[in-house]
Amino acid sequence: MGNNRNAKGVFSPIKTTKIPDEVYKQIVSLISSGEIRPSEKLPSEREISTELGVSRQSVREALYRAETMGLIEVRQGEGSFVRSSISNNLKAPLEVIIGEQAERVFEFLEIRKLFEGWCAEKAATEANDEDLKKIKDILDRMKKLKTTDKQWEETDLEFHFSIVSAANHVIAIHMMEALKVNFTTFFDFRQILEKIDKKELLWQHHYDIYEAIKQRKPQLAKQKLVDHLNFMEATIRESWKKKKFRLSDQH
Repeated sequence: MGNNRNAKGVFSPIKTTKIPDEVYKQIVSLISSGEIRPSEKLPSEREISTELGVSRQSVREALYRAETMGLIEVRQGEGSFVRSSISNNLKAPLEVIIGEQAERVFEFLEIRKLFEGWCAEKAATEANDEDLKKIKDILDRMKKLKTTDKQWEETDLEFHFSIVSAANHVIAIHMMEALKVNFTTFFDFRQILEKIDKKELLWQHHYDIYEAIKQRKPQLAKQKLVDHLNFMEATIRESWKKKKFRLSDQH
């Protein structure tokens, strides 16, 4: 995630006197079409101005407008990155709700089953070779980790995001970007589960989802993803009965 998908040639030459407006429209178009996705980096001012044949000042004005509208985030010394169109509306409320009432994590999982299950089903028909390679690379990295490693959580999240990304559905990608900022609360919850090593089983769950997508079996891909989340729910419920705690007490 976060890689610049924009090779040369994604912008179109400008033929108008309202240059900043036209540059802005192209930025919006690239984001709305999914050509540039949430967390991905835009080309630099210099690259955009060269490709469009306009001044850097015009590009700067367009980027400023896009930032003001909440479409991009400008990070000092790093560049401009696409923001999820809805992340700011979801992060704080969900973080508070799940954090203060840990049992709400089960409602969060229900939403994930519906949403990610649909994405896995769609990915089985829409994923291209690049999408499949990315998912497989994530699985290979996951295979080398322990479930207790911090990197496991990060890689697990990357895997689930890659499934949504492979569905090649712009709104779904923005929705996942909005949801994923709350996953850390879920993982905080999971860290206090009983320490049972289920790495091989968990990894196999993820691999089965990938295989179903690779084999172009939509219903199976959906079922495998839902099965995985059902397993996670059952594991959490089992631990919940034994420990009887509130997530907020652990912070």
